[in-house]
Amino acid sequence: MTAAAVPAPSMLIRDVELPARGRRRFDVRITRGHIETILPAHSNATASAIVQGRGGLLLPGLCDHHLHLFATAAALHSVRCGPPTVHDGAELEAALRTAARKNTGGLRGVGFHESVCTNLDRHWLDRVVPDQPVRIQHRSGMLWIYNSCALQQLDDALLSPLPAGVETDANGFWTGRFFDLDAWLGQRLARSWPALGALSQQLAAYGITTVTDAGVRNAAPEWRALDAAASAGHLLQRVNVMGSEALHADLPTASGMLSTGPLKIYLRESALPALDELVARIRGAHTAGRCVAVHCVTRVELILALAALREAGVQPGERIEHGAVMDEHALALSASLGLCVVTQPHFIAERGDRYREEVAPSDWPHLIRGGSLLAAGVALAAGSDAPYGNFDPWASMRAAVERRTGEGVVLSPDECLSAGQALPLYCGTAHSPGAGITPLTPGQVADLCLLDVGMDELIADLDARHVALTLRAGSVIYSRPGVVEKTQVANPSVTPVSW
Repeated sequence: MTAAAVPAPSMLIRDVELPARGRRRFDVRITRGHIETILPAHSNATASAIVQGRGGLLLPGLCDHHLHLFATAAALHSVRCGPPTVHDGAELEAALRTAARKNTGGLRGVGFHESVCTNLDRHWLDRVVPDQPVRIQHRSGMLWIYNSCALQQLDDALLSPLPAGVETDANGFWTGRFFDLDAWLGQRLARSWPALGALSQQLAAYGITTVTDAGVRNAAPEWRALDAAASAGHLLQRVNVMGSEALHADLPTASGMLSTGPLKIYLRESALPALDELVARIRGAHTAGRCVAVHCVTRVELILALAALREAGVQPGERIEHGAVMDEHALALSASLGLCVVTQPHFIAERGDRYREEVAPSDWPHLIRGGSLLAAGVALAAGSDAPYGNFDPWASMRAAVERRTGEGVVLSPDECLSAGQALPLYCGTAHSPGAGITPLTPGQVADLCLLDVGMDELIADLDARHVALTLRAGSVIYSRPGVVEKTQVANPSVTPVSW
């Protein structure tokens, strides 16, 4: 059961384990959206709503530290066009034809990879779906492929001077392929914000109470759209909003659910800024009271980012996004600078076999590292990067432990984490990713995730099916049927436990 966030006047969660408290059990009473008291289990306390914890672990609400909300919401209603769902041109053709029969208003595809079809362009798409618009996004987010019907919606734009990313063939005709032109295309199509309700409910069912939206172009329009969704009760999670310099810290939030996150700096090896230019951007963010989060998926991008951060000076909360290829020098420098690396361990499971084909074997030990980062003292957190990866945090935790590709190859076993190390990847806070599992204490906001098993059992089986209840500020945003019991008994005097 998923519900809008409506708080009970008070809530008592009975008989639960708490992080870092061993196998002892406690009752946790919540009022006004905060933990009021922590009591020995089976106390005489009561409240207007009772939860029988039955020895389950009560964690702080989980955080997805890197995803793209609107793109992920749109992807839920899109055709999967790449691995692991689609593997070749015949499967892609079948998927598009099936979707076209069900929906005549146009198709949006996501997750495409050139291993599926090396010649995907407007002509290929026209042969498969000739009578409705088709737009397919590469899994990197850096390429869109349109069929002719979709191109007709851009007619006026395509008659004007074209940016460099519009591909044409030898005769000057459009191929339907647009490179790194997401914003340009968006400005030329009727813009509507995808509904966030279904996505937010699924995140809540995973135990997630906070997300960081990592959009590089996020500015006032995205902020207002997120705030409106939160105010309407469609968006149940708190949102730390990364974005451009246009995202100001003083933007109002009617919902109270949004906070301004780091300046997102997206580095691309094919078009890197000069070092002094990057240093100036970082210092500008610091002057504006913001830290930075630098996108680095190649070795060269990471080298430039670390050099710039060392020159500009590092502020608390600064992050390397992905850090997909990190050699020993970069690892040591990240540790000495006190950076947090926000990684995507599930990419090993989802893309590991492709990495083994495309990445030089000498770099396999440096791919999406885990254990060596923690051993070096680097703060390590995880985010799904949805829609470019699976947004189930529990699947990502398992991938961090196993590092097993789809074909069963364990990639760099020395980088495997223990389950006890993987669980904290999705803990910390939006502004302190990598901080680990925060102990629960009276007075803190009741953003909580209740599991149906204790810590030992959870570590043995990291799985979303164990999530029984998710609270944001004491409000139920996800619950299994029957978990929350209502009572009208007044609360007697209670004595909090002493630690």
